[in-house]
Amino acid sequence: MENRLFIFLFFIVFSFSFCNNNHSDNKNADSDSIFMNKDSLSDLKKSDSLEKTEKQIEPVHYKDSDMVDITEFSEHIVLDIHYARKDNFLNMVLYPCAKCLLRYEVLQDLLLAEAEFESMGLFLKVYDCYRPLRVQKLMWKKIPKPGLVANPATGSRHNRGSAVDVSLVDSKGKELDFGSCFDDFSAKGKTFYPNLPDTVKKNRMLLRSIMQKHNFKGINSEWWHFTHNCGTKYPVSDAEFNCDTLPIP
Repeated sequence: MENRLFIFLFFIVFSFSFCNNNHSDNKNADSDSIFMNKDSLSDLKKSDSLEKTEKQIEPVHYKDSDMVDITEFSEHIVLDIHYARKDNFLNMVLYPCAKCLLRYEVLQDLLLAEAEFESMGLFLKVYDCYRPLRVQKLMWKKIPKPGLVANPATGSRHNRGSAVDVSLVDSKGKELDFGSCFDDFSAKGKTFYPNLPDTVKKNRMLLRSIMQKHNFKGINSEWWHFTHNCGTKYPVSDAEFNCDTLPIP
């Protein structure tokens, strides 16, 4: 009798333990299945979100006539916008911020020139780009001399966003010797002024030759000034600088 009772109890304990293990295994399996489903759902949501973001970020297509900020296209061009400071020939702040704006067509050629200079270990330094007509009038009032300052009656290429005033710096940011500073209206500022060291003449011709190669024309009265070959294609503008956005027609 005792043996039968022992066997009966053993059978009950064994059965109960077996059921519990199966139940635990099923729970773990269910838990694992839920966990995988959550990951899959999360990955799906991320994928869907990324796809929506990619659809929202569309490339900007510029027209040649669009006025653009060159710093949005190049990190290497050095800005030294004198007319945003007082150290210029008018001794007054003329621009509310130091920006270089150009027509998109003009910018494309400037970037090609920049790339060629960089292959030589040199970098463009920019003094002036687009200039509102009101500033041109102030300059003409100070120096009413065609060849040095454009008559605002017809407008400057700067007023059209199709001219740049530039020099070159080396890889350490040191400006090459061009024989005079920017906006030097003395004889030394003339491109082919003869009484200059050979190094200066060489630097001026290097700057001029590369700029001309990429559709910019130098002038004799200012070694730093270059106009794009688009000519008077674009209208004179008096739109003021907007230091946050650039809605210039």
